[in-house]
Order: sequence, then C-alpha cells, then structure tokens
Amino acid sequence: MVLGLVLGAPVHGYAQTTQPIPRTTTEILVEVVKPIDPFEPAVIIHFREEMRNFVTNLSSFAHRVNPNFIMIAQDGLALVNKIDLNDETQRYPANAYMRSLDGILETNLLDEKVMAPNGKPDPALVTQLEYRNNNLKTVASMRIPVFNMEYSTEAGYVDKIYADSAQKGFIPFVAEAPNLSSIPKFPSSIYKANPVNVMSIADVKNYLYLNNSQAFGQVYEYILKLRETNYDALIVDIFHGQKPMSKANVELLKYKRLGSRRLVLAEIDISSASVFQYFWKSGWRAGNPPFIYAPYKADPDRY
Repeated sequence: MVLGLVLGAPVHGYAQTTQPIPRTTTEILVEVVKPIDPFEPAVIIHFREEMRNFVTNLSSFAHRVNPNFIMIAQDGLALVNKIDLNDETQRYPANAYMRSLDGILETNLLDEKVMAPNGKPDPALVTQLEYRNNNLKTVASMRIPVFNMEYSTEAGYVDKIYADSAQKGFIPFVAEAPNLSSIPKFPSSIYKANPVNVMSIADVKNYLYLNNSQAFGQVYEYILKLRETNYDALIVDIFHGQKPMSKANVELLKYKRLGSRRLVLAEIDISSASVFQYFWKSGWRAGNPPFIYAPYKADPDRY
C-alpha cells in the first residue's frame, strides 16, 4: 500500500527533544521523544517550527522504509513560509519542510471574502487572504500539488466549485459535509474521470476523502462501495469501526471500477489524540503521559 499521511498543523502544542535508541542490526531506527513542559520558566517554544521538524522527520523515516511513500499535509499551508521572529514582515520559504511533502490539502480555498457586514473591507480578512495567497505562491514555486476541499450538496453549485477550483490549478473535491462520512451524490459523473493508471500524485485529477465509514455497514460493504467508484485517489481512515482494514481489503481499493489502478492513502492525525482511537490506553488523561496535553473545548474526547 502506498501510504499517504494527512495531517493537521496545530497553532499550539509542546516542543520536543530527542535521544537516540541504541542501535542493533535488526531494529528500524527511531528516536525517543521527550516532551518539554511549555510552562517551565524560560522555555520559549516555536510551535510552527516544531511541527515543520516533526513532518520533515516523519517523511525522512517513511522514505527510508518505503521510497514510494506519499505524504500530503492537510492544513499544512500555513507552514510553507517561515516568519522572521525579529521582523514579522519578513518571510522565507521553508524549503526542507516543502521538500518533505508530495502535496498540500486545504479546505475552502475558493473563499476570498474580505468584506465585513458593514460593507467595508475587514482588515483581518484582508491580511488573512494575503497571507494565504503568498503561501500558495510559495507552494506553486516548488510545484507542489494543492488539493482543495469544499462543501456543498447543490448539484449546480457543486459543478461550479469543481470548475473554479480546477481553473486555479487545484485538485478538487466537494464533500457533502465536514464529517466526510459519505460518497457525494454530485456530480453524477466523477470530475475528470479517466481510465488511465494513476501511479503518482502527478497523475491525480480527482479524489475522494472519507474519514468516517460507520454508515457503510460491514467492511465488505464498505469496500464494495468504494470499489464502485472511479476516483483517482482515495483518502481513508485505515480503521473501519474498531478494526483495521486487511491488506487484502486495501489491495481491492487500489483499483477503480474501470479496472485501472489508483492511489490509496491513509489518514493519520499527528496533532491530536482521541479516547476512541486504537492506541488510547486506560488511565490516560491530560498530562499522563506527558504528550497528552489538554482537551479541545469543542471536543473533550480529543486532546
């Protein structure tokens, strides 16, 4: 399976130091991560740089294991430029971070509203749009594909979103809702569906993102539903309910309904941990272990 890492970049968190594990002839080398207490006196943490380093190290490790590994950063656009800590008007491309990526996935890139309810430009929205557009220019200069995800259930509007998104050079997907739990009904024919084998990100013209498969019944029903589609790439959670999909299941997903090959990428959240995830252990809570920081206010089961 060609894995894709889809991640969320937080604006807060904790810094880390690393200590090497003693090497043996049979181990894949990893690093022990020691969290730093962000409230410790005199500790200043550059969270954006910590996330850039985290992603870069993950990419390096993954490519040592599998040279064909694919990494797409979801919500990672804000990290492509480094801001000078002494002069916030100065920005520099984060080259190491961008070279570790095969793509960027963002939501609502067509939203360019800058007007406030009073009919005047909102300075905060103007600044936000300028910042995003500068980041997109940096990504374009590195020829990194940009996946855009929008939301709609209106047939005519869905068609317009696909057209507008592609015109801007994005690889488009229009989901029905942010919970990403369904295969969209519109458009009736997949945008730019094609019979060719998709062997790399450069071949992808369209994609489907599903991270909640509960509505699809048993795993075989889920697999069959996805097999009936012709998307160039699938982004899915490797877990269906409490169990991971088997290697055989994943192999089935690698083929479109037309019979040609496509990419299958697995979603992995590297910025949060949830109590319902497979790795969560009894007794874990905020501060124990140290990398479990604090619950989200809007989602207290997620830290």
